[in-house]
Amino acid sequence: MNPKISIIVPMYGVEKYLDKCVKSIQNQTIRDIEIILVDDGSPDKCGELAEEYAKEDSRIKVIHQENSGLGPARNSGMYAASGEYIGFVDSDDWVDVNMFSRLYQVAKKQKADIVVSGHCDWTEGKIVRTKRHPLAGKTVTEKSEIDEIRKNLYGRSMEDKETEAFPMSVWIAIYKRNMIIDNCLKFKNIISEDVIFNISAYKCASCISFTENTDYCYRKENQASITQNFSNKKLKKYEEYLMTLLDVVSKENDPDCLMRVKRASINICRLYVGQVANTAVSLKEKKSFISSYANSKVIQECWNDYPVDTLPFQQKIFQKSMQSGHYGIALLLNDIRQILKKRFKR
Repeated sequence: MNPKISIIVPMYGVEKYLDKCVKSIQNQTIRDIEIILVDDGSPDKCGELAEEYAKEDSRIKVIHQENSGLGPARNSGMYAASGEYIGFVDSDDWVDVNMFSRLYQVAKKQKADIVVSGHCDWTEGKIVRTKRHPLAGKTVTEKSEIDEIRKNLYGRSMEDKETEAFPMSVWIAIYKRNMIIDNCLKFKNIISEDVIFNISAYKCASCISFTENTDYCYRKENQASITQNFSNKKLKKYEEYLMTLLDVVSKENDPDCLMRVKRASINICRLYVGQVANTAVSLKEKKSFISSYANSKVIQECWNDYPVDTLPFQQKIFQKSMQSGHYGIALLLNDIRQILKKRFKR
């Protein structure tokens, strides 16, 4: 008899967080599960710890592989999975003991191919934000309605004044394994691999349910306090992701989806500037990193003919500073944004 859910946990450099993650999955109220720990060439003791967990719990499988990245690690887990549904947990996060029971109950009741929930952001041991899914309580079976929801995975429409991205992470959902197998779904080895995977998965689904639950616990570090290393290699990853997204959207033959990607590229740029801002380099070097990104071919393609004046005020000011080459202003706006976010949380 196959387990009800296979839960895939890729591991890399998370030794200090792993026990909390694995224990939260082992303690799920739904007992008939399979836990697949994928050691993605982790340089610490993740692989050894995984083997110890497997000795104590027959539901645990361990896969060891050379470091390949998050996408390929998840693919390895999917290839080994035997559950009716597949779920994902990132190894520095954890889940409420009822998470997968609740998702599975909805999946069976609605005969859903995908069930999606919300989550909670945790920082320094406290919940800093509870994020219900914007479609919580809704079940969708009409293809036209699924297609409209799926558009949000590309980005917000020009008319939408909402600035926060539509939930796109795979770790807030479970997916019917037969749907994954029948449609040869897999993750690409790029940043934000969840987005591309979900664009494909939503297209294949006949029924998607969105629940009220917020049982996934996302470890959200205080980015303003983290000094990061930055390189041209990281720059290329952002460019590669946008090129992949443009390639996928080109097959849609839908101008609305293309404009959504162009707007998403502006949000991604804000994220990029935020990471550069926390880099331990001079202001001159920060501006150089941002200039290289803003003037890259893929970014210019995304920004070409996008009506900037339709953006919400903060995004509009930021984008105009980027397009006019005032990168110091873009960095200043990022600092102001971080200060306001911090005060708002208080």
